Amino acid sequence: MARVVVVGDKHTVYTFKMLGFPGVVVGSGKDMMRVLEELKEQEDVAVVLVTSNLVDEVRPEFNRVRLKITKPILMEIPTLREVKYQPVDYLGILRAALGI
Repeated sequence: MARVVVVGDKHTVYTFKMLGFPGVVVGSGKDMMRVLEELKEQEDVAVVLVTSNLVDEVRPEFNRVRLKITKPILMEIPTLREVKYQPVDYLGILRAALGI
């Protein structure tokens, strides 16, 4: 069965755990990238939700990984500690993936 895993700060991860999602608490963007490397090797992980505060620390590296892999799907979510609107350039991500 496919799983959705949350990677982020303790408040966000624990909130998702109360809803039944497994998660990993990390303290930095580098730790998050290390966990992503481990998760993409697991066949049952279909989606990884990553908090934006960690992605901001390593955005270029995160975007490179996001474009290279097809599974798991990497989705950026806002942290529950500080909700702020940050636009995501989905068209730019799609263009980069297609090489346009």
